[in-house]
Amino acid sequence: MSETSKIIDNKKLELNAKYNNAELIREGILAGIPDIFDGIIVNDTTQYPKGGEDGGVGKFKEIIKKSLDFWVENKRRGIWIEIPESHSILIPTLVENGFSFHHCQSNYILLTKWLPINNGEPNKLPQYTSHFIGCGGVVINDRNEILLITEKQRPDKWKIPGGANDPGEDICQTAVREVFEETGIRTEFVSILGFRQLHNYAFNRGDIYFICALKPLSSEINSDPSEIAQCKWAPVKEFTEIETPFPLQKSVSRLAYDYCFNGYKGMKASAVANSLRPGNSFVYHGSDTDFEDLKNN
Repeated sequence: MSETSKIIDNKKLELNAKYNNAELIREGILAGIPDIFDGIIVNDTTQYPKGGEDGGVGKFKEIIKKSLDFWVENKRRGIWIEIPESHSILIPTLVENGFSFHHCQSNYILLTKWLPINNGEPNKLPQYTSHFIGCGGVVINDRNEILLITEKQRPDKWKIPGGANDPGEDICQTAVREVFEETGIRTEFVSILGFRQLHNYAFNRGDIYFICALKPLSSEINSDPSEIAQCKWAPVKEFTEIETPFPLQKSVSRLAYDYCFNGYKGMKASAVANSLRPGNSFVYHGSDTDFEDLKNN
């Protein structure tokens, strides 16, 4: 370990001992995990009061006041507090103390407060996820036929199969899974031929759609009747000539033609070690460089 890494690790331990300990809780201050941006993440919900006639609200008001005083005194910046559904009665207290809603999941809501705002420094806390991720599979067999579907909602509009990325799933896995679920065709990832970014897609979020080249490992179609109206293998050239109201699918057909007939390869996926947590991540690129030595470091 380098001297710089040792210094960083020691600093991390020092901050954690100061802001995330049982003594703080006994003093009526919320313990939280210090982040690298001088913020505090409060996600240990066992320290929240509950019970009594007011459900713990009165006690929580005292705790929040003491916690904010402590964090301001120690020049903390962004505060993140996770409130589970079981303690939702505490949310108004946070709002009264200047916290804002950041995002909500099925079992919690996260609120934030930017402390340096009184000094005129603009709020630098990152917003919640800005994009949805979707993947479509360009599956072309050795007869230069491409796998196409129509959805039940639009049974006459031909397109490539695909769908949304699941949490924790790599892009190169999403297209393979979605193609199999929709068509029954097994495939393996080859490359990303391109991607489309769309703003204001849903819930005022954007959408990034990756167009993935996949190699078919089977040929017999067994489509999902709950989602798919029609599914077929069609000549790639036929796909480029299909009338469609979707400019995206027109662009996909041109990339598919270029991939099939003109030697276009797109961007392959190379696994590299993840520096933030165990396991690999993927770099997508068109280079011939070797990334093998960067795996599992």
